[in-house]
Formats: sequence, C-alpha cells, structure tokens
Amino acid sequence: MAKKKQQVKITKCGNKQMKTTSEEQYKSYFFSHVEENSTGCELWTAATNNIGYGLFRYNGGMRTVHRLRMQWEGHDITGKVVYHDCDNYNCVNPNHLNVGTHQQKADVMTGKGRAGTAWSDKALYQTCKHCGYHGSPAVIGRRHNDKCKHKP
Repeated sequence: MAKKKQQVKITKCGNKQMKTTSEEQYKSYFFSHVEENSTGCELWTAATNNIGYGLFRYNGGMRTVHRLRMQWEGHDITGKVVYHDCDNYNCVNPNHLNVGTHQQKADVMTGKGRAGTAWSDKALYQTCKHCGYHGSPAVIGRRHNDKCKHKP
C-alpha cells in the first residue's frame, strides 16, 4: 500500500510564500525527540535552554516542552506554572507533571527538601545596616545594600 503524501498548505506573507505546519506535523516532530527511560520519564532529546528545560519551536515562537505537552493534554496553563514531580527538567510525561500556582510549586519543593535554605529559613535572613530592611541574603547583599535610599 502506498504511503499517503501529506498536504502542505502554502500561505503568502508579503512577497514570500511560507509553509504552514499542521498540529499533526508539530506533534509528529515533537514525539520524534522523546525517549522513555527506566524510571518512566519521557525525556526530551533535542534543544534545551541554559538551565536544562527542553525547547520547541511552535507556531512561530519557542516554547518549553513540558508546558506545551500539558497544553496538548488539555490543561489550561495560562497564568500557571507547570512543574515536575520527577525533578527531571527534560521529562515531558504528563503523569510526572502538575499544573498549579507558584505557591503550590514552592510547597512541593520545600516538602522534598529542594528549597534553598537562604529563602526558606527566616532565621538566616539578614538586615540592611542602612534602613533595617529584613530579607534573604541574596536580596540584601546584591540588590538592596547598593541601592538603599538611606545609604549615606
């Protein structure tokens, strides 16, 4: 049986002709870059950003693959975060991903012991010597002290 040739739709953009990609073609290309490992993670094997999240060009822009996968699964991700239960940035398995708020993600991180102590342990917070502002060492050291309005 002969393979059915895919139709490519051509649209005009100014003087150029551009191919438009169907949702089927996007998904086919997407899943050609996914491999399952022994822990059940479906790992993204193509492009990643500087911190390890997978990237995919979709409808003219770059998208993180875990967010795109949850969108394709029917989740409303607008204004929400998509976070990994498996702690693997390259995983796109929807069973390992959750959609929620920043607070929910922070609670999960803290529960797993992944939250940085400087942010989660209030006893480690520092006080600005100029105005008394109390915050994390990262904020006090790098941003606040140099720009403090009460600095002599």
